[in-house]
Amino acid sequence: MNLLGWIKYLELVTAIAGIIFYRKYSNSNLKYFVYMLWFIVLVEFAIGTLKQYTEARLQNNYIYNVLTSLQYAYYFFLYYSIITIPRYRQWVLTFLVMFVVAVVVNFLWIQKLSVTAAFASYTFTLGAILLMMTIALFLVEILNTEKILYFKNYLMFWISIGLFVFYTGIIPFVLSINLLPDFLSNDALAIMFFTLNLVMYSCFTLGFIISRPQVEGLKQ
Repeated sequence: MNLLGWIKYLELVTAIAGIIFYRKYSNSNLKYFVYMLWFIVLVEFAIGTLKQYTEARLQNNYIYNVLTSLQYAYYFFLYYSIITIPRYRQWVLTFLVMFVVAVVVNFLWIQKLSVTAAFASYTFTLGAILLMMTIALFLVEILNTEKILYFKNYLMFWISIGLFVFYTGIIPFVLSINLLPDFLSNDALAIMFFTLNLVMYSCFTLGFIISRPQVEGLKQ
């Protein structure tokens, strides 16, 4: 198994941690975050099984294009439900609409969605940029609340740090798909991609373990 093949096990460990500490968030919007993690795990292991026992490799990009688009949409909804400042919420809603429109346009006319399609790098990059802006709005908001005093026990803080580090680091990787295709065979890229996933899922797992539900103040 190559290094990238281990990423699905990072996802599995995090999903298991989410289930172990699920009772902390079973009455909040973050319960859907746990559901999303398990959905990703099921998809990843299903793809791994297909690659091992069939020749269905051409379907990978198709699945990932749909999966990553759904992930972005979920993240925008999540932050929209967490952020309380009306102006910031309006920005997040605008980001969501922009992203959905971009996905539709990209899938229909630019990087067309099909079983043999290439990775949808354009909408992935746009989603990453908009998500980082959304996370920045969230962090600015908590700087002005009591939650900043207990940030270590705030699950959304750890989710945000993990996502911000991953998507900040992944943008050069995605751009290289179009700009430096020959560079993709470099083992350094596999190491970087694995490391970014390791950092992100470690943040999620740590958040599940040390966070306290009374700090969340989430909308039900």
